[in-house]
Amino acid sequence: SAGNPARNPTAAEVRSAREAAGLTQTQAAALVYASLRNWQQWEQAEGASSARRMHPAIWELFRLKAQLTQA
Repeated sequence: SAGNPARNPTAAEVRSAREAAGLTQTQAAALVYASLRNWQQWEQAEGASSARRMHPAIWELFRLKAQLTQA
């Protein structure tokens, strides 16, 4: 992964990781005990009024549980 492993992923990284895992937004949210609305906000384009950044711990949990481990 680019840069510091404990950084917030971008919306594009969140979306692309979910798609790589073959999961819907609902399935991905359930994997990390989040609401669908939270997941949608994490995937929103930067600058959108409701966009939010995913916490690095949730990002790591998602990647581990979705078996998307990378260096």
